[in-house]
Amino acid sequence: MPFFMEIITLMCWAIWKARNDHIFQQINPLLENTKEDFRREFGLLLLRAKKSYSPLINQWIANLA
Repeated sequence: MPFFMEIITLMCWAIWKARNDHIFQQINPLLENTKEDFRREFGLLLLRAKKSYSPLINQWIANLA
């Protein structure tokens, strides 16, 4: 998978944001919220990814549900 590191990085980022929300804003970390944040960030990846990766990324996003 050509964008494997992006997946790992974005998932770590989503977890980090959930952690910070819990610590600093007392928002309980929910799996669904973290997954949705990951999907949103992953969708933004399309804006900067190679056009040849777009079908793979779209398929990956569709399979996350």
